[in-house]
Amino acid sequence: MIIVGKDVLELLSSAMYVDPLTIYREYVQNAADAIDDARAAGVLAREAPGKVDITIDSGKRLIGIRDNGAGIPIAQATGRLLAIGASTKRGTRARGFRGVGRLAGLAYGRNLTFRTRAAGDKGVLELRWDCQRLKAALRDVRLSDDIGSVIQRVVTISHLDGDGWPTSFFEVELSDVIRTKRDALLSPSIVADYLSQIAPVPFDATFSWGREIEAHLAPVRLGNLEIRLEPNGVPLARPITDAFKVSDTLTDTLGELELLTLTDLDGGVAGLGWLLHHSYLGSITVRSQIGGIRARVGNVQVGSENLLEEIFPETRFNSWAVGEVHVLDPRILPNARRDNFEQNVHYSNLTAQLEPLARQIARRARAASIARNNVRRAELAAAALADAAGHRVTKGTNRDYPSTSEFRVDDAPTVSFASERAADATAQISEEAKLSLPQKQLVRRLRSVALQSGLSKDELKDVYAHLRDVS
Repeated sequence: MIIVGKDVLELLSSAMYVDPLTIYREYVQNAADAIDDARAAGVLAREAPGKVDITIDSGKRLIGIRDNGAGIPIAQATGRLLAIGASTKRGTRARGFRGVGRLAGLAYGRNLTFRTRAAGDKGVLELRWDCQRLKAALRDVRLSDDIGSVIQRVVTISHLDGDGWPTSFFEVELSDVIRTKRDALLSPSIVADYLSQIAPVPFDATFSWGREIEAHLAPVRLGNLEIRLEPNGVPLARPITDAFKVSDTLTDTLGELELLTLTDLDGGVAGLGWLLHHSYLGSITVRSQIGGIRARVGNVQVGSENLLEEIFPETRFNSWAVGEVHVLDPRILPNARRDNFEQNVHYSNLTAQLEPLARQIARRARAASIARNNVRRAELAAAALADAAGHRVTKGTNRDYPSTSEFRVDDAPTVSFASERAADATAQISEEAKLSLPQKQLVRRLRSVALQSGLSKDELKDVYAHLRDVS
């Protein structure tokens, strides 16, 4: 006789989903699959938006998530909703297939309620888990119930009149939501930031490369759900835009799109993706919500922005990158927590193809850093010469692109060198600027060069004009 103990429920709920926000990912992922099913069955027109409405009531400590997907026929709903690890979606292209994601909310409220209806059903089925009784049963060491006995005690099933309900839908309701760090589950801004990165929502309409990327990703089930968080009801969009914050004081702009096609071991397509290059001014702040090469399956993000950092020669360069990989090879599967992939030869093949791209990004980042250092050396040289000659030099810097900094003199400099002495002085100063010297020492040496040169005012202007070419 085989007995499955009650502790399995704890393993599949509170122990499985450590980050509370993942409950939103699980329920939105299931909603995306239900909407795909509705389109395939003709219940939802292909041009009609797949909708997910999320209600967050912090006063009542209530969360509601409803989709306009196919729903579950009432005749099948009880069996399917109480089946654990026996999803009917296994072996299909569905995003979720293990049959445990719906349990995610058990650890975070007093009651977890599911309501559903499929086309043709007259009423609505409601299935409610008493999470408090479930936790008590799991803690009670005197009871050695099997999992089925516990479920029978904590689950109630009701049939509701169909009036006032959509003709097909699925709804999740979590009541008396527990307090977590920052009360994140009931913070609309935190939830919106999370879902805009994780969920299958469209690019922002202002994003210049959105259509080109989506055309490249045509084989991917993008979903592009219309997810609204009440009460403001603005549909969520991906956070990537043409301009982004590198840090609190520095802004950059995306400028070069690179489309990726990764092959599987049989010569087919293992994944599609894209990279967007920019000025590589530094590590992109997490507040921009776009840094890192991210992995997605069914347009739902797997893991965090750091999942693929190991493909880089130095992991820090992952946070300089902007890009995504959409996995299509069915042999590359997210693990049960969806915080990584199952490790196998097919996943290794995918990451092996990404490593040269990561090295290319690292080279770009290092080259940009060298260029910025050269500009700083040129600025230092200009300041030293100005101090030595008693002339004022003003510096105009494009904060978005430090590598294009330029120097302006009080009077416009001549186009060509006024004398060989100016050319020689510029060459000598350029060499000094290349030296790896502490700043104070470099300033002293440059001042000495300027004083010893005996340059006229016009000659000094020529030197200033050519300092921008120091490399």
